[in-house]
Amino acid sequence: MGFAGTKRKGAPFATAVRSARPSKFSSSPAAAMGDSSYEAAAALEALHEEWRDWALLLPDLTEVIAARVLAADVVDYMSMRAVCTRWRASTPCPRDPTLRDAHLRPRGWVALCDGDGVRPADACEVAFLNTATGRCVRVHLPELHGYRIVGFTDGLIILLNKDTTAVRVLHPFTRVAVDLPPIASIFNYMVKDQQSRAWMRAAVCMSQTSDSIAVVAWFPNSPGVVVAEPSFPCWYIIHHNIQLATAVSFQGRVYGVISNERQVVQVYPQCLNSYIAHIPNTFGIPQTHLFFLVESATRLILVLRHFHLYNTVEGYQPCGFALFEVDTTEHKRLNSLSNLGDRALFIGRDRCLSVSQNNLPSITGNTIYFYSQDLYPIIMYSVVPYSVLGNSLVRPCTCWRHRHHAHVVVATDRTAAVSAGGAKPSAVHDKAAADASK
Repeated sequence: MGFAGTKRKGAPFATAVRSARPSKFSSSPAAAMGDSSYEAAAALEALHEEWRDWALLLPDLTEVIAARVLAADVVDYMSMRAVCTRWRASTPCPRDPTLRDAHLRPRGWVALCDGDGVRPADACEVAFLNTATGRCVRVHLPELHGYRIVGFTDGLIILLNKDTTAVRVLHPFTRVAVDLPPIASIFNYMVKDQQSRAWMRAAVCMSQTSDSIAVVAWFPNSPGVVVAEPSFPCWYIIHHNIQLATAVSFQGRVYGVISNERQVVQVYPQCLNSYIAHIPNTFGIPQTHLFFLVESATRLILVLRHFHLYNTVEGYQPCGFALFEVDTTEHKRLNSLSNLGDRALFIGRDRCLSVSQNNLPSITGNTIYFYSQDLYPIIMYSVVPYSVLGNSLVRPCTCWRHRHHAHVVVATDRTAAVSAGGAKPSAVHDKAAADASK
């Protein structure tokens, strides 16, 4: 089997070229015309002599190339190792049994919902989108059978066993799984509400006590935050009276928002001063505020949704947004944002996502796509500077409504219809999958 850039065995290319050379003693017109053919054949021969067998790269050079590929994407790194045996032998295996190394996580990949009404855990496969390149692949994961997905962090899937309530963190591409103790005792002691159990959320972060990962879990309608590590015998309550409105894993730590106190805090690892900043209540009606945290291009962004009594258009009451960058350094403050650049934020109560329009032409930059079951399914808002308060004023520019489960969306202002289906995700390369299992 030959790969691009390798020589094929058989008759030498030069032999065929030399047999086509015209005799220098020939004076026929055909011989004269053969001069140009000879020059073309000689050029092809010279090009062939410059062809390299990439499988014979020096191991040191292969390691340098592999390090650069891994810095960009672990999935591309796995595909590179699957090219040939020499490359695989010259590069380290991407399987990290602890899942602690962030470089070996599929950081740029996010799980998608196909819109067909089938849960990924029931279908045992998940479609993943690379937000940097727009590449989409479908990964078959039989490990999802009997589990429920309760969170995503850096492309890792956090699973809850439906029978035993044991928690598992799964790398969808290398198939490495880290198991944690059952959370049933927390359910019985702290979370009495069945709806809160159903909406359990979890995130992966670095451990505070050992050289491994930790999983932090919280519940939307019940106060309390719990944590567990692979070496723990059970789950431990780290915050009894905190009820998180939203939380996200950012740079190995978990940050959250306490809505009743209007505070951004560091949830885990625990520290002496977990307070980050106070959220202002000068936007719209404070009782209508919703808070969302999203990681966007190495920044942590706080999105505040609010309503105004006087904002009513044809019976529809559009909401507004205020944007802040959360400074998690020693300054610990909120910095106003007036522009998202080429980024687009997808905001929802379940998940939040930031993508760039550069590799996704159907996405509009400097916008917010807001999903709410209470309003129209998806509303697109443009971000414009607001000079009065020195903050950002996010206003609706176009309202979009689903008609066929995200395959076709129709503009509510009856101006356009846009297909949102895109290219179908392709299956992961068999060699990359085989490489991940070795």
